[in-house]
Amino acid sequence: MKLAIIGAGPGGLYAALSAAKRNIAVDLFEKRKVGEGIVCGECIFDSLAIMNQPEKGLLHRVDEMVLQGLDSYPFPMSRHRKLWMMDRRIWQQELAHFASKLGVVIHENVRITQERLRQMQQNYDWILDASGAPSVTSRLYGFSEDYFREYLLSHQVSLAADFSSLWPRIKIVCSANPPAEFQPAYYWIFPKNKETANVGVVCTIREGRHANPPHLKPLLADFIQHEGLENAAILEKGGGMGASAMLSRLAYGNILLVGDAAGLTSSLHGGGIDMACLSGILAVDAIVQGDAGVSRYREKLARYLSEKASLEKVAIRKMRTLNFHDFDHLLRDITSPSIFVRFKTALRHLDMFYPTVMWFGKKKAKPDWPV
Repeated sequence: MKLAIIGAGPGGLYAALSAAKRNIAVDLFEKRKVGEGIVCGECIFDSLAIMNQPEKGLLHRVDEMVLQGLDSYPFPMSRHRKLWMMDRRIWQQELAHFASKLGVVIHENVRITQERLRQMQQNYDWILDASGAPSVTSRLYGFSEDYFREYLLSHQVSLAADFSSLWPRIKIVCSANPPAEFQPAYYWIFPKNKETANVGVVCTIREGRHANPPHLKPLLADFIQHEGLENAAILEKGGGMGASAMLSRLAYGNILLVGDAAGLTSSLHGGGIDMACLSGILAVDAIVQGDAGVSRYREKLARYLSEKASLEKVAIRKMRTLNFHDFDHLLRDITSPSIFVRFKTALRHLDMFYPTVMWFGKKKAKPDWPV
């Protein structure tokens, strides 16, 4: 079997490693150098509780986050899911190095056009498109607009300043500025160490490409000033988008969509590394099983994500319907160290109770992680 993978992000790299361990011949194409051009908070949230802890590129485990509404509330992650702060450039380069040692042929600085993709369909048995959103496949098959039905828009900077009072925690500030149609919206400060942090803003666009979204750059500039970081040196900056719902179709001929190309971005917090890695592994499982496996690929992926998606849907509804004062009370109560307070909160917000229990309680089968 000959397999081509487009995109050397987390989904593409995990797919390449998984395929190589099954003795599949893999060509991996990346439009830049591996590890370059990354726009990400660089925090991996194991939202499905199925990931192995990354080795290379791991900076530290995040055991507590600070959630801020009208006030600040510490939230212990050890009670819930694992969270790792990463240097994604190092992580992805090390994954690529490991893949190369297993026989994966990596083609850097190669941009796959529609014409080349059409030719690749003749030359390879299968293609996994992990090229991001909108994907190369979407341009060939004409479904690029599907990514913009509801999507997340972000802008971020990497700052050099004194973050010792926050590190090794992270901080998420819920925003009351954007109106309800752009919720969920929040700012983040993710320290990589005591001297540098990724700082950004994200909001949801629900009216498609023709919406009039908030201008994120001035919002982020105001936030940076509010946090007393206006004199921090800007090391890097960038922005991006991600479809906030899995696409309705993930297979086109002999092409399967993976990661952001499949619409696997959290509609609540904008993360998606764990889902990208999972989709890469499941996509390889699917092509090994042939047409029957490919036909079940989306369904299998959806089963992994179902409880997470249900809980996020309820959380988003709260952000869109509660006034900011009531939402702050909700933040305060769900982060309370008191089990009694959290139980009373569950009784007041019964629509959150069942999805929360299912998210915590329903164990998922751990896939065969290649690393």
